[in-house]
Amino acid sequence: MVKSHLIIVPCHSIWKIDDGSEPDNYGQSSSHWFLESFQHEGRDHLSFMMHSLLAIEELLNDTEHSLLLYSGSCTKKDAGNVSEARSYFLHARKLLKAVSYGFGLPAALTSHKGISKCCKSINQKMTNQNLTVEELFAKHVGTEEFALDSLDNLLYSLVKFKDSTSSDASKVTISGFGFKKRRFLELHAVAIDYPAEQIKYISYEPQPISIREEDLQTYTQDLEYQEMKNALVPFKADWYALRDPLLQKKQQRNVFGLKPTYKLPFDEAGNDGDDYAFFKNNIQNKMPWSANT
Repeated sequence: MVKSHLIIVPCHSIWKIDDGSEPDNYGQSSSHWFLESFQHEGRDHLSFMMHSLLAIEELLNDTEHSLLLYSGSCTKKDAGNVSEARSYFLHARKLLKAVSYGFGLPAALTSHKGISKCCKSINQKMTNQNLTVEELFAKHVGTEEFALDSLDNLLYSLVKFKDSTSSDASKVTISGFGFKKRRFLELHAVAIDYPAEQIKYISYEPQPISIREEDLQTYTQDLEYQEMKNALVPFKADWYALRDPLLQKKQQRNVFGLKPTYKLPFDEAGNDGDDYAFFKNNIQNKMPWSANT
């Protein structure tokens, strides 16, 4: 059957892949991930796992027509040439293999209501579909390993989907932080002319436990403020992240100087800084996924 549904997990870190020396490493500890300082308070590593598991649940709702892509480049020198996407892929496969074989998981995961519930649901759906973990990941899960920001997550994943399936995605599901939903639907989708009404967004926020209940609202408001300051405002001024500060952030993340190996639909078009003119002349109604193509 032809695949038409692209599911994207925008990656935010790199799991320290188990080389056999730490068999109980299922990502349950912050020490199992290459985390930035700001990712510790909200236990972001557990949210990364939820984004992955929620995406796999969505995949299993229509396995034959869907392809899940983890999206994220090699962004940590300490991790070597392991991409964010590849680490998420290997992490989810290891975790779900353990679940399918009935292995006991660490208490930090079994006590996490979301992770525990998703693992059980996924295992049941795979049993009902007579699917093994190996078959699921071989046929229906892949990686996009060049994205350096959220615009790349969407654009590169659409291109990788076409490369992988020989068809364009007629609908997209994104599984990520809810506070980032606006940038995807209101900015990135518009910038590449992907119909926003064909995008479903699955939200799962950071779940801090070390702050008092009365401080949780302040924590959430700060997330929204940082999103506005560091993403919404800059992307409104620079649709395609071609200028600083967005360009500088991408360059800092690209620690190995990697370039996409697939052709983007407007690679040869020059952008002189007028994003709207560039959009009108090179993108609007011209993309393979444009509503009026």
